[in-house]
Amino acid sequence: MTASLFVTGTPVAWTGRDPRDAEASGADLVHAVAKPVVDGLDSSVCGQLVTASAGRDWSVDPGTARCPECARIADHAGGVAR
Repeated sequence: MTASLFVTGTPVAWTGRDPRDAEASGADLVHAVAKPVVDGLDSSVCGQLVTASAGRDWSVDPGTARCPECARIADHAGGVAR
């Protein structure tokens, strides 16, 4: 079994001044976040602020709409650890 080098993150949005009040804006488009990662706010490989979850492996959600830039980077990096 191979382990992915990336986890899935969903875009965040907030209206206040405190980023700790950020909430996921939806799972309409997911982004790749390079491991190691902890659950919470992180930067995706394309530079977007996302809510990352260490338990959501990038390779497990193939049917989800993916950010084209994140997919390009993750595919170029091999996407999985060998």
